Amino acid sequence: MDRPELLAFFEKREIETRRIPLKVLERARKVVERIEGGQPIWKLRGKRMHYDRCRISIPVGRRWRMLAADLDGVVRVRCILSHESYNSQK
Repeated sequence: MDRPELLAFFEKREIETRRIPLKVLERARKVVERIEGGQPIWKLRGKRMHYDRCRISIPVGRRWRMLAADLDGVVRVRCILSHESYNSQK
């Protein structure tokens, strides 16, 4: 899949994707599709944040994370971040 198609996929879902490599976007798309398909976050190695149990961190490779929100039982991905940016979000 090419970059414009991937960016359109994330833009449609209002997921922030600034300066992210193509391979990471491809992996993230698969994760988003699995979440939308109803797969539990724990099967994706997702973890709830200690300071806010509605926020969820899902790894997308070794150096990338997705931040999601649990809104009344519906998990919605908000952004994809490098591990460095993710650490500054806390």
